[in-house]
Amino acid sequence: MRNTCLLLLSLLLFIHCKKAPVLPTGVVTEKAMVVSAREEASKIGVEIMKKGGNAFDAMVATEMALVVAYPFAGNLGGGGFMVYRKADGDVGALDYREKAPLSAIKTCTWIPWAM
Repeated sequence: MRNTCLLLLSLLLFIHCKKAPVLPTGVVTEKAMVVSAREEASKIGVEIMKKGGNAFDAMVATEMALVVAYPFAGNLGGGGFMVYRKADGDVGALDYREKAPLSAIKTCTWIPWAM
């Protein structure tokens, strides 16, 4: 009897739980999407695509806008991630994090006159 009451009570609770529709935030477009840490940077990426640029052009523009809009996210020479789907259906991802090559050593420097 106790198990039946608990089951009935839990069913009543779950029946009345409704999920509220999720409202889109940020910049929403019909055929493309640009997502970044700042809406301003995403809008710039969308504008690049509206002017005929592709996703890679938008990525570069968005990254450059983040230099100004969100400087703590890493800047020029920093890194990031990109997930894409091409017009022909090919999908892929780019991981361009700021990592040193495996052959780098502690004393390695990229400044020629400091070597």
